[in-house]
Amino acid sequence: MTLTAEEIFDRLKEELGDAILNYELKEYKMGVKKPRTYKEVWMEIDKSAFRRAIEAIFKIDYPHLHFITGEDIGEAIRMIYSFGLFHEHPWGEVSIVIKFDLPKNELILPTITDLMMGAETNEREIREMLGVEFDGLKNKRHLFLPDDWPEGKYPWRKDEYGVDDMIKHTHKSVKEIRKERGEQSG
Repeated sequence: MTLTAEEIFDRLKEELGDAILNYELKEYKMGVKKPRTYKEVWMEIDKSAFRRAIEAIFKIDYPHLHFITGEDIGEAIRMIYSFGLFHEHPWGEVSIVIKFDLPKNELILPTITDLMMGAETNEREIREMLGVEFDGLKNKRHLFLPDDWPEGKYPWRKDEYGVDDMIKHTHKSVKEIRKERGEQSG
């Protein structure tokens, strides 16, 4: 049994109430010969309702995790989670996108890897690139950055300027090599 985007939103509203700050139901037409409709539920929630929102989605159907990402918006990191429900039904999938802001002085969220192991890669990426800590995340090794990357440096943050102190200088510059050889730089 699949639910419509409206029915999914109604169930989430029952669980989350006033923690839903804003929402929009979107619909897209795709295809030419056999046009189909793709539906989405977009919700902005209070950050305190994050775990309840995820658990509410799991009560409806085991979701497919599309992605977890974050965006530096100045004083906060905007977190964006995207899931698909009823993805096993061709053209029956409904996407749910949840957004909320984490102040930069409170960058901690509970992990969702206890509900969905596949979230680990996304959480590790957000942790190393934006500095969000995921309480309960067992594997905190870097995913993309080298192991000796400086603590407190987050490449996706707007408050990071320049890369000189982030780059491991292992090669000599052309200028240094020419100087050692006694060549003139030109």
